[in-house]
Amino acid sequence: MSERELRWPSTGTVSVLAALTTWVSLWAWAGFTERASGFLIPTLGGCLMLAGIGMLLRSARWPFPLVLLAQALAVFLWLNHRWAADLSAFGWLPTSASVSQIGAVLADAVAAAQSYAAPVPAEVGEIHAVLILAGMACALMVDLLACGLRRVPAAGLPLLAVYTAPVSILDGGVPWWGFVAGALAFLSLLAADEGRRIAHWGRQVSMSNRFADTVATPASSASIRDSARKIGFTATGLAVVVPIFVPVFSGTLFDGSGPGGDGDGDAVAISNPIVNMRRDLFRGRDVDLLRVSTSGQVPAYLRVSVLDSFDGETWKPSGRDIPVEQRAEGTIALPPGLDPGVTRRESEYEVQVGSQFRSRWLPTLYPATEVDARGDWRYDTSTLDFISAVDGQTTAGLDYRFRALEVDPAIETLSNAGPAPDEVFTQYTELPASMPDQVPSLAREVTAGQPSRFEKARRLQEWFREDGGFEYSLERSAGGNGTEDLLRFLGTGPESRVGYCEQFASAMAVMGRTLGIPSRVAVGFLKPDKVSDVDYVFSAHDLHAWPEMYFEGAGWIRFEPTPADRAEGVPGYTLAQVPGEEPSALPSSAAPSRLPDDFDRPSAAPGPRAGDEGPGPDGTARDVLTAIGVAMVTAVLVWTPRALRLLVRRRRWSSVSSPADAAEVAWSELRDAAVDLGLPWDDAVTLRTRARALAASFGEPPGASAEERSLRTPQTGAHAHPEATRALERIVRHVERARFSRNPAESEGLREDVALCEEALRAGATPRRRLRATWLPASLVRSASRRRTASAPPLAEPGLDRAL
Repeated sequence: MSERELRWPSTGTVSVLAALTTWVSLWAWAGFTERASGFLIPTLGGCLMLAGIGMLLRSARWPFPLVLLAQALAVFLWLNHRWAADLSAFGWLPTSASVSQIGAVLADAVAAAQSYAAPVPAEVGEIHAVLILAGMACALMVDLLACGLRRVPAAGLPLLAVYTAPVSILDGGVPWWGFVAGALAFLSLLAADEGRRIAHWGRQVSMSNRFADTVATPASSASIRDSARKIGFTATGLAVVVPIFVPVFSGTLFDGSGPGGDGDGDAVAISNPIVNMRRDLFRGRDVDLLRVSTSGQVPAYLRVSVLDSFDGETWKPSGRDIPVEQRAEGTIALPPGLDPGVTRRESEYEVQVGSQFRSRWLPTLYPATEVDARGDWRYDTSTLDFISAVDGQTTAGLDYRFRALEVDPAIETLSNAGPAPDEVFTQYTELPASMPDQVPSLAREVTAGQPSRFEKARRLQEWFREDGGFEYSLERSAGGNGTEDLLRFLGTGPESRVGYCEQFASAMAVMGRTLGIPSRVAVGFLKPDKVSDVDYVFSAHDLHAWPEMYFEGAGWIRFEPTPADRAEGVPGYTLAQVPGEEPSALPSSAAPSRLPDDFDRPSAAPGPRAGDEGPGPDGTARDVLTAIGVAMVTAVLVWTPRALRLLVRRRRWSSVSSPADAAEVAWSELRDAAVDLGLPWDDAVTLRTRARALAASFGEPPGASAEERSLRTPQTGAHAHPEATRALERIVRHVERARFSRNPAESEGLREDVALCEEALRAGATPRRRLRATWLPASLVRSASRRRTASAPPLAEPGLDRAL
C-alpha cells in the first residue's frame, strides 16, 4: 500500500495572499486610533483563520456558499470568544447573554467612533471592536471573490472601500507607504491567480533587454511572476511619484498636514459641517480656532454653514448656485424676507483664522452685508453662507473682514407674519415620505392653542429648554438625527430626551416643518471667550448647531432649543409679550450664566457593559441553531434584492409590444429608480411637476470640467446634467402622447433616455444612497408605499397659514 502524499491545497497560495492583502490594506485605518495595534494584531489572526478554513474546505470540494457560511460562523464564534468568553458555554459557544454582550461592545464602539475625532485616544479602546468587525467583513468578502468565485480583479472592490474611509475622513488621507504596500500585495495576488492569463501577453519583461522584448524570452510561470513584479513596481512607483511633479494633480501626498504629520494633531477640518461638528465637539482637548475683533456686538452665533435639506437620515447643505458674480467682494444684498423697516444695527468684524481650522465654509454672522476675503469665496443668495469655489482652498491662516446686521424684529411683525413665498415654503417644509406620524402629532400636541406660526415656534423652543423634560449631555451622544434617532430622542423611554445641540436643533427644525413653518439648521460657533475689550476667541468646544425659521417681514431668525446647561439664553424677540397675551404665558427667564470655559467639555465614551446573566449551557443548542439559521438566511438573501430588481427591469422591457407600452415602462423604470435612491415620489401630481422635481436631483455627468464643478457645490439640479434634462423632457412627451393621444410617438431611443436619467439621478445622490439603491432597492415594495403616500393628507399647503 503506497504512502498517501500530503499536498498543499490548490487554493492555498491565493487564500493566504488574499488574507495578507486584506490585512495590509487595513493599515490604512491606522490613523483612526492612536493605538492601531489594538485592532491590527487581532485582525491578522482572524484573516489567517479565514484563509486556513477556506483552503481546507475548498480542497474538500465544498461548494462556495457552504464555505462562506462556515467562515462566517467561525468569525462569529471567534468574536464571541474574544468579547464574551465568560458568558459563553465552554468559552466559545454563544448564549443569549454572550450575544447581548457582543451587541453592547459594538454599541460602545459606535459611540466612541461618533464621540471622538480621529485619531481616537489610546485609552478609548472601545473603538477597536468596530474596526475588527469591519476588517473581518472585508476579509470575508475578499476571500469569497478571490478564492470562492475566482474573480481576483473583483476582489479589489472591497479593498478599494477600505481606502475610501480614511481618504474621506482623515485630513492626511492614506500615507504613501500604505498605498504602496497594499498595491503590491494586490498585484501579488493577481499574479498568483492569473498566471495563465498573463502568459497570453507573450514576451517577458527582461532585465537583459531593458528597451525592447524579444521573441526568444520564454513566458514561463516563473517569468510571468517576474514580469508581474516589474510591471507592478513600475506602475505603483509612477502612481506615487508622478502626481508630485504634474501641476494639475494634487501635491499633498507627502505634506503631512493631517494628524500624525508635521501639522497639529488637534486641527479641525470642516467639509461636511454637521459631521465635522459632531466629531470635533467631543475632542479630548480644546483648541483655539479663530479670533474676531470688533467694537460692535459680541460675535455670538458665528455661522459657518446652513443645512437646508433633510433626507430622513441627516441634514446637509442642498445644491448651491454660486456664479462668479456672487464673489465675496464688497456689498451683499439684503437677506430674503427682511423688510427695510425692521430695526437693525450694523457692526464691522475682522477675523484671523488659525492654521488649525480648515473649513471650506467662511464663518460670518447672519446676515452679512459686506465681505472682503482673499481668494475665491462665493455666497448663495438664499442662505448667505460663503463657500470656497476652488479645490483645496480653506480658511486655514486666512485674515478677512465682514460687516453684519443685528436684526431686532418687532413682536407684532413676527406674530402677524403672512404666508411664506412658494419658493421658500416648498423647499423649507419638505420632509421625507418616511417621516413617522408620531412627529407631526407630537408637534401639534406641544403647540396646541398657539394662534400663529411664531407663537408655535416659540412654544417649541420653550418645550425643549424647560418643560419637556430634556437634558443636555455629551455622555450619550451616539444618536444622530435620522428618523429613528429622532423618535428615540423625542420619546419617553430611558434613552430618550437626552442629547446635545445637534439633536435639539434637528428635532425643532423637523417639528417646525411639520407645522408648516419653513425651517433649517445652522452650524457654527456659539459664544467666544472675551480676551480684551475688542477681541474674542472661538475654540473647538464652541461649535454649536441651532435652528433658523422663516417669518415674512423678518426673514430667517434664530431660535435656541438647547437647554441652558449649554446655551445660557434665548433671542430677545422670543421673550417679548405678544399683544393680548397674558404675562404668565411668557417663557421663563434664562438660567443663571456659567463660566465661559464650561462649554461642551467632552466625556469619555462609556466602557463595555457587563451582559445580563443568560440561560447558561441549557440554552446553548438553541442559540447555536438560531445563529446558524440567521447566517444561512442572510447568505441566501444578500444577493436577492439586486437580482429581483434586474429581473423586474428585464421583464418590463421584454413585454413591450407597442409605443404606448414602451412609454409606460419607461415612466415606471424612472419612478423605481427615484424610489430606490430615496427620492420622494407622488403619483398624484402631474407628469411635468414630477419631472421638475426629478431634474432638481440630477447630478453632474462624470466628464464635467473642473471650471464647471467649481461653480456649483454640490453639483445638483436641472442645469447640472443638460443632456439628461433633455432626455427627461423626451420621456415626458412620450408618456403624455401615450396617455392622451391616439397616435403615440415611436419609442426609438426611449430606453437609452431612461438610462441617461438614471445615471444623472445616481450622480446627484450620495454614495450611501447609491449603494442602498443597488443592493436594497426600495422599489420592490413600492406598491404599498405609493398607496400610503396617496392616502396621507399633506401636512401643509404652500401659501396657506396652517397655524392660524
